[in-house]
Amino acid sequence: MGDIKQKRCQSCKELFTPVRRGLSVSKTCSPECDKAAPKKEKPKKKKEKTAAQLKKDLWSAFSLHQKLVYSTDGEWCQCYTCDKPLRIGESDTHGGHCLSKAANPNLYFDERAVRVQCLRCNVHHGGMHYEFNERLKQEIGMQSWQDMYDNRKLVVKKNSEWYKDKIKYYTEQCKLIKEMKCKEV
Repeated sequence: MGDIKQKRCQSCKELFTPVRRGLSVSKTCSPECDKAAPKKEKPKKKKEKTAAQLKKDLWSAFSLHQKLVYSTDGEWCQCYTCDKPLRIGESDTHGGHCLSKAANPNLYFDERAVRVQCLRCNVHHGGMHYEFNERLKQEIGMQSWQDMYDNRKLVVKKNSEWYKDKIKYYTEQCKLIKEMKCKEV
């Protein structure tokens, strides 16, 4: 093995022969300089949420928005397909889609396509798409439904900023709707 190269002390700038301390090598010439040497602390970076995490957060805000919009008092709403009364915030209150969101990605956050559904209709009965769409055609009109249906397969890449903007928008809307519904009651 060869000689160890001399290095400059980080504190006093004198030449010294480094000493191995476990897996690391000393950066100062003495314990006194080690105490006096400025410690470099790396600022901890705040981890940015991924698009997938933001999509999940947006779904929570968007789903709550839809539930509040179709509630009577800000606390109760009813299933769009079976008319079962549902309490907002409980696990059996879902945001259901008129068509499968997996096969029709453009409808994921489309306000026209999402209504409140109970667990039974949305999960156990596969969304009850026929009943859902028949009611939806009556509610929003055939022209609007056809426009939504024609554009259901469009794939639009959404970036993190889009998700952040929408989360902010729907969170603010939820607050406003809750205030309005509380005043009505």
